[in-house]
Amino acid sequence: MSTPHIAIVGGGITGLAAAYYLQRLRQQAGTPLRITLIEAQDRLGGKVGTVHQEGFLIDTGPDSFLAQKPWAVQLCRELGMEGEIISPSARKFFMLIRGKLHAVPHELVSLVPSRPQALWRATFISPWGKLRASMEGFVPAKRDVEDESLGAFMRRRFGKEFAVKFAEPLMAGVHAGHPDRLSMAAVYPMYWEMERKYGSITRGIMQMRRQRQAGKGSRDTSPFVALRYGMGSLVERLQQHLKEVDIWLSATVTGVTPLPDGSVNIHLEHGEPLHAHTAILTTPAYTTAGWLQPVAPDAARLLKEIPYASTAVVSLAYRREGIEHPLDGSGFLVPRTEPLPITGCTWSSSKWEGRAPDGSVLLRVFIGYAGADQIVEQQWDDLLARAAHDALQPLLGIREEPVMIQVNRWLKAMPQYEVGHLARLQRVESALSAYPSLLLAGSAYHGVGVPDCVKQGKEAAEKAWQRVLTLPPPKR
Repeated sequence: MSTPHIAIVGGGITGLAAAYYLQRLRQQAGTPLRITLIEAQDRLGGKVGTVHQEGFLIDTGPDSFLAQKPWAVQLCRELGMEGEIISPSARKFFMLIRGKLHAVPHELVSLVPSRPQALWRATFISPWGKLRASMEGFVPAKRDVEDESLGAFMRRRFGKEFAVKFAEPLMAGVHAGHPDRLSMAAVYPMYWEMERKYGSITRGIMQMRRQRQAGKGSRDTSPFVALRYGMGSLVERLQQHLKEVDIWLSATVTGVTPLPDGSVNIHLEHGEPLHAHTAILTTPAYTTAGWLQPVAPDAARLLKEIPYASTAVVSLAYRREGIEHPLDGSGFLVPRTEPLPITGCTWSSSKWEGRAPDGSVLLRVFIGYAGADQIVEQQWDDLLARAAHDALQPLLGIREEPVMIQVNRWLKAMPQYEVGHLARLQRVESALSAYPSLLLAGSAYHGVGVPDCVKQGKEAAEKAWQRVLTLPPPKR
């Protein structure tokens, strides 16, 4: 009888988390288990990475994660990285409206301000728009629908102006999605459930604040945190800990075949198939769909229906004296109504410590979202950098050319949780129920952020471990 074997396909954060938690389960139980992590690229981390260039620390993908979702913070603690978690140096951010940057009162970040007067300090919303948004608590709840777009939900509850100028760029921008296509139930389930439970977002957030005040949690902590040495340090630390995991880099999977005995063969571009008890597939939905087409065509069809957007992160460094704007905040967001090719900009050197040498600044510009990502897919890197610089120049009073440029394209990298996403996932699960040796996890399913991916990797590891405990190991 051979040693049970679990293979993880995809070496992004989800796959790394799955490998880490599987290794820990094996160590705690003292049970023999072979773990293999397969990655097509020549490095681990997927969209998460950090480069050091000319004294600048540049995150090539996400630069932070949501602390209120505990899974990434908990993982950092387990890895001995708690002392490397940092809070932003600047919390104020701006909204670009009609070509002008407007400071957003920090109490508005949760949509419902802790102080009612905060909404009225927002200079980019008209008095009528503020009045309509402040009436959210009196809007009747709509509990008889299974799903609704983010845009429709926000307009219905807060009014069109507040939704278009603030809520949509704040909430849809994270997903690089179109607000009228994103599923509110899938991308912001907390707010979706608040309406059903409390009748309004206002009452739901007020109740949540009362519960927080009654506990011991801090009431003024930043929702986002970063890592002192960049997000890539999380990947490096995970890789260092995976001492009992076989890591295969530059290994391309071409298919998966579930076997009658409940195990699975993983076919590779080069070499013999890899035989495993369970396979955890953490790859993009369209990649996974291609492998499943011969064995589970219904699941493959449903996965192919999950659309993806392409985005680019353009990092620009300047001499501090070459920019007039004080950069006294974390950056700004750009509503779709603005005639610019960018969706936002993070002032990294203002927001996070240690991102730029003295006398310099580092800015991260975001380009592309669902339905408007052709520029990312068709333009050269130097044209993307020029578009980013030209968009920032009049807004920030930039008088010089950048001293350093880093362009990172992420083609078909942002899954779009469109209306009906959760129902689609239920159908995928049903279609795969006959193949318990195949587990799906990753950003295509239940959250795109780093904490969500860590959680999905951990849950997949636990499911795979349960198969090890309850089923006989596969026979060769």
